[in-house]
Amino acid sequence: MSGSFIAAAAGLCLLIALIESWLLVAVFSAENGPVAKRIPGAKDLLRSHIDYLMMAQFLFVFYGLLRLMTLTLPAPILIALCFGAFFNPFAFLVRAVRPSYLKAPPVLFTGFVTLSCLATTFGYLATGWIIVHAAFF
Repeated sequence: MSGSFIAAAAGLCLLIALIESWLLVAVFSAENGPVAKRIPGAKDLLRSHIDYLMMAQFLFVFYGLLRLMTLTLPAPILIALCFGAFFNPFAFLVRAVRPSYLKAPPVLFTGFVTLSCLATTFGYLATGWIIVHAAFF
């Protein structure tokens, strides 16, 4: 069951990265165009795009390894993994659309970014540990 959630999260991250790639084309091809005006933080959009691609890649790899090794993740690790993979790059997307957050980010936004970073770190680290432990012990 956990594999289904990981595959779905990977697919969602990949879908978002593909949408962002088309937004990047629109932003960089017409710097004064309507899309560029709505997304003033093109560098943060690029960061979000790359981060979503990396998250999708890691999730797909973990999905394959967990399935191959017939391992199941505990619910807290699964939730942290999927939550972190989705929301960690999302912070860059928010900054791309609202670059004023760069100067004085709201406390709630900063807290949410911190939570997503912690979830990402915990989820990936714990999943990696489970895979390595199962492979060698």
